[in-house]
Amino acid sequence: MIDLRRIDTEIIKSYNLDTKMKKPNSKRFYHCVKSLCPIIYLVCLIANFSCSNTKSEEYFVRQCDFVSDYQYNDTTKWAITCRVWGLLKYYHPNVTAGKFDWDKVLLESLEAISYVNTPDALNLELNKMLISAGEYSYKEDKEWNDSLKMNVNLSWLNSSFIDDSLKIELKKIASLEVKYPSFYGVDYEHIVLQNEKNYDFEVSSSQKSVNLRLLSFFRYWNVIYYFFPHKYLMDRSWDVILSEYIPKFIESVDPQSYNNTFLKLAATLNDGHAYLITGNESPKDFRDIIEKVDDITIVRGNAGELQKGDIISSIGKQNIKQVRDSLSVFTAASTQGNKDYRINCSIGQMIFGQKNLVKVLRGDKLLEINVVPVDYKKENLQIYRWISDGIGYVDLSQVTNKDINPLFEYLSEADGIIFDLRKAGPYKIELEPFVCHLFEKKEIQLSSMVYPDPMHPGAFLWRKNFQTTIPDSLTCPIYKGKIVVLINESTQSGLETIALEIRNNCNSTLVGRSTSGALGRVTLVPLLGRKTSFSNFALFSADGTELQRKGITPDILVLPTIDAIRNGRDEILNAGIDFIKKQQM
Repeated sequence: MIDLRRIDTEIIKSYNLDTKMKKPNSKRFYHCVKSLCPIIYLVCLIANFSCSNTKSEEYFVRQCDFVSDYQYNDTTKWAITCRVWGLLKYYHPNVTAGKFDWDKVLLESLEAISYVNTPDALNLELNKMLISAGEYSYKEDKEWNDSLKMNVNLSWLNSSFIDDSLKIELKKIASLEVKYPSFYGVDYEHIVLQNEKNYDFEVSSSQKSVNLRLLSFFRYWNVIYYFFPHKYLMDRSWDVILSEYIPKFIESVDPQSYNNTFLKLAATLNDGHAYLITGNESPKDFRDIIEKVDDITIVRGNAGELQKGDIISSIGKQNIKQVRDSLSVFTAASTQGNKDYRINCSIGQMIFGQKNLVKVLRGDKLLEINVVPVDYKKENLQIYRWISDGIGYVDLSQVTNKDINPLFEYLSEADGIIFDLRKAGPYKIELEPFVCHLFEKKEIQLSSMVYPDPMHPGAFLWRKNFQTTIPDSLTCPIYKGKIVVLINESTQSGLETIALEIRNNCNSTLVGRSTSGALGRVTLVPLLGRKTSFSNFALFSADGTELQRKGITPDILVLPTIDAIRNGRDEILNAGIDFIKKQQM
């Protein structure tokens, strides 16, 4: 799992700079699901499930907001170049076979296109790009159908200034079946993009630097266009964002503005997995020290000169609302709750990771405090323990595989066990040996999912309500008491999956607040000098509702209060304890 704190430094730097479906072919399913079954539900943990009921499902189709009409200008010439290059990258047989350095082809085209100022001249360069991909044999793909156009639309070919002969050829190429594995496609065994090159370059105003920045942006835009299953859930059209961000990348002539532009771009995905990793991330962890209660930003724990319960009024020369608004545009999140949580983390980094003048309301006094960098250390409590009469507690953020059997043995007589999934970070347990103590059935039902069709980049396939076998489940001692799972807006990715499958497969109660809403496997995108990521698969609830951008809702909702923070009460944990106590009566 990518640690949330790794993006805080870059965010702080940014702030300081003021229809009818068809059944897919079984061979496609074999290529993708054969490797996905053991790993799709682990997300960032490691599982070793074996799949059953592996029959094909239909295409996943959701209507996206596309831009079809491209009138020629200095921005749209780059936008059309991006789209033509991406289509050839993921569909032309010679390019997908790895016969050409497709980055090099783009860079050569960008150099020539920088001098282009008419549609005819641009068409000449785009035809050169097509010719450079070489000849190919055309065989109509019987699986290709109009439903695929819903996720990747080709209407831009009809309504743009591309000449007719090029349109015809590109449409033919887009209808081909891609041979898996594709040279530049996703490796579905390891869920990584293959053969993407990195470049050492100086961010400057030179044309060479501009071309490399456009290469980085075009790579990212096409990866999202062809492999991100949640485009239909975005607040804004990915097509519109293409034209909007081309001038931004051209004008990002220094490293900080380049990072800022990528942070803002990633935030438009509305995806909690849309991280930007530059290698300059802070090693310090300031999560969970700041909380937002309604419109109030409050300190949760004593750190440096600040005290638990201090209400933050301003940081530096900006009031707290201005601070939060400034950070919001750089913060990628699937839900507003998760965005607030991430902004809280960034504010913690701002206050305690560097010198700052902070105004706080303490009681009825407004204080100005010069805060110096501090190391905020959380109290390390026992991984699993008794917290009340007959009630056990397990902090899953610290549990390793070797702890699993001992903890269930230690808490075997508990009336109820509380499993805490609220601490974001890299978890250390395998899913299989953990859930085998909770699930009585050897065959369990997994939630429906959507995964990319490797033979039609841009199309996605359903996998509905399938089962998996948990090895050794019949030999594991099954815990028979009450199961309570604590969740909130920091519960993301693999943690959400654990909560979801516990809810689906055993008698459990979820307590807290809605989760992050970023489930599914994380795919890294290598960029120039940095990396980013996104959610490559989608999970759905039992009724078919997407969980992306919604999260998992608790059975018992617990909202934060200022009184609880000031008095050091963990209201979510207390609600879990109270629930079990009522069952004991």
